[in-house]
Amino acid sequence: GSSFTKREANPGWIKVRGDVYDAIKAKRDEELSSKVPVDIEVTLPDGKTLVENKEGVKYQAWRTTPFDVAATISRGLADNSNVARVTYTAYVSDYDPAEDGMEAADSLADAMGELEIDDVGEKSKMTMLWDMTRALVGSVSKIEFLKFQDDQDARTTFWHSSAHVLGEALERLYGSRLTIGPPLAGGFYYDSYMGDSNAGGALKEDDYKPVETMVAKIIKEKQKFERLVVTKEEALEMFTGNPFKEQIISTKVPDGTRTTVYRCGDLVDLCRGPHLPNTGRIKAFAATNHSATNWLGDTENDSLQRMYGISFPDKKMLKVWKENQEKAKERDHRRIAMKQNLIMFHELSAGSAFWLPHGARIYNKLVNFIKEHYWKRGYDEVITPNVYNLDLWHQSGHAMHYKDAMFCFDVEGKEWAMKPMNCPGHCLMFAGKIRSYRDLPIRYADFGVLHRNELSGALSGLTRVRRFQQDDAHVFCREDQIEVEVIGALDFMQSVYT
Repeated sequence: GSSFTKREANPGWIKVRGDVYDAIKAKRDEELSSKVPVDIEVTLPDGKTLVENKEGVKYQAWRTTPFDVAATISRGLADNSNVARVTYTAYVSDYDPAEDGMEAADSLADAMGELEIDDVGEKSKMTMLWDMTRALVGSVSKIEFLKFQDDQDARTTFWHSSAHVLGEALERLYGSRLTIGPPLAGGFYYDSYMGDSNAGGALKEDDYKPVETMVAKIIKEKQKFERLVVTKEEALEMFTGNPFKEQIISTKVPDGTRTTVYRCGDLVDLCRGPHLPNTGRIKAFAATNHSATNWLGDTENDSLQRMYGISFPDKKMLKVWKENQEKAKERDHRRIAMKQNLIMFHELSAGSAFWLPHGARIYNKLVNFIKEHYWKRGYDEVITPNVYNLDLWHQSGHAMHYKDAMFCFDVEGKEWAMKPMNCPGHCLMFAGKIRSYRDLPIRYADFGVLHRNELSGALSGLTRVRRFQQDDAHVFCREDQIEVEVIGALDFMQSVYT
């Protein structure tokens, strides 16, 4: 709470953190000086093996970077590659992944859960993404140079680096206490603590222009992204005064191990990387949205300010993106629903749609359409309660994982909850009498009302709500009937959506 008291440009703690960084870097540079550079080979995707650059200088571990290898092929390739994907044949004898911070937990893993990235690390522990400017540590059996236009990992790296630039702008402009800033499937965001949102700490649209101006300045400076390995103790010293980073380090970094930070300009951030060679690779940036959230997604924790952004390596790409966003707004169901008087929302029941007369007609039409399919396909419609004793959800296992997202309340001294899904209720119905295998399959269908306690900042039209209904069904069948039932369910979906 006391880590941020007011908006302050270039607060003094930025320099203090930078001084700590420089002192630690001097130690790591001394360690690096003891490493023995040995000749290495690097094999390209086409099978060609390179051992030296155009000037005949041998490639060496601890010296040669992917950028150097790419430049041997063409300077254009080096300048346009965001990151390298390398598969090592073997590490040199004096390289230790743990000493290099490679075995540290990823503090952004949870936030990046929505990204559908091919984790090459699961295929081979020797295959990984590698900064273009980071020295190689062994011979490479395959190296790939990834570009923004061609590869999701390259876009993820680009937007991750852009998040750091956004974070630097927030620190320099407002003295924001940064928390996490992950890439998304299409852009990035950074969460920061800016004090009491009711006392002027909240972000607003008026902040977009200053942020974009500061980002443009950071981009123009072509600040290098610099990787540094730190011990847990060093990391805690570096981020003294930022309770959010301190908590991440204390809980995610085991005692006696090392992790990594990245610096660009004045920003030093806890991060596994990899990153772009420098901020100049970002040619276009826009702040796109902002919202409130909570530290670790827990409403009992501090309120944070989230700013979203998008960036590209070409200004034309940003122009096209903005045009597509305008087209998407025209198709936005929230806009259409309001214009056609279909639904409305009210703060006194946030996240719950009020279906107006025209909307109710469409809703009932869709329900009747699905019911016709139920009857044709042998589904029996049932009606189940909206509230249950929480013992049911403990028995099903839902309470262990989803209780925080359930509406719970007291009933005569016992804990009850509104149902967030229909599954356990249907299981109770199936278990309500002795069944014969001849009774199977039994297909229960339910339009029951469901409630989920979504965070207010996550609510969005009809796509993220607290109260909803779905054409939900559960099939109880014998093992020899599974194939027929699965094919039937897939045919059901195909007939509805085509």
